[in-house]
Amino acid sequence: MEQHFKQLSSSDPKIVSQGIAEIALKLKSKVSEENMALMFDALSSLFYIDTFDRPDLRGVRDQAQKVIAQMGPRAIPLIMSRLEHTDLKAELVLAQTCGMMGEVAIEPLLKAYHDRPEAVSRSFALYAFGKIRSPKIIAVLPTVLRAVKSPSRELEDTAVRALGKICESINPVDIDAEVIDDIFYSLIKKLTNPNDVIRSKAVRSLGKLVRFGFTDRTQKEHLRSQINDILGLNEEHHWDYAYLVRREAQEVINYLD
Repeated sequence: MEQHFKQLSSSDPKIVSQGIAEIALKLKSKVSEENMALMFDALSSLFYIDTFDRPDLRGVRDQAQKVIAQMGPRAIPLIMSRLEHTDLKAELVLAQTCGMMGEVAIEPLLKAYHDRPEAVSRSFALYAFGKIRSPKIIAVLPTVLRAVKSPSRELEDTAVRALGKICESINPVDIDAEVIDDIFYSLIKKLTNPNDVIRSKAVRSLGKLVRFGFTDRTQKEHLRSQINDILGLNEEHHWDYAYLVRREAQEVINYLD
């Protein structure tokens, strides 16, 4: 085993950091697919660190994340292949890593979404889409919209969140009015979903549509009526029983006023 791989197994943050720096240096030259996979495997092992128990290793985990992000699109297939054998903590870090790659991650993630029909892979890709801050993320909008309407609760949940995140990065003038209507009313339909978390994410995403200029006057008034229902401000004084949903709705009121 090469020295820099051994260093990554140390309990001393300084030694681990040296190993990561050595790998980052090697990545600046031409690296074979086999060596890329070995480097990815070693670096991503740090994503399983419990930084609550080892706060001193948080810095090296973040350092490793940045180096994997520097691998760019070549790391996407490696990330996707890891999903079946990872835990939630590491999965979230991997998704953030895709976001750190920026727009270069869009095409390979989109390809992975269509090539891998299993829910865990598609849900990951949807979550990662929401982490990418680029106007070019508009390319995934049709895919995310279809996922919002999916019978799979896992895809539906993640896609509802991703819609709002994507709208933070794109300009409403770049989308047809019909598509904006589809986005808006697809989210409105989720306000009656039996799942509290999906309803709360739909409210949050609708708020982002308002904040970032995607809604016209008619849509705003329709949303206001829905928010009033959630908060019990209607004539019947019936509110959404989930505080999580009401909390998000209260914030949206601020954007509508």
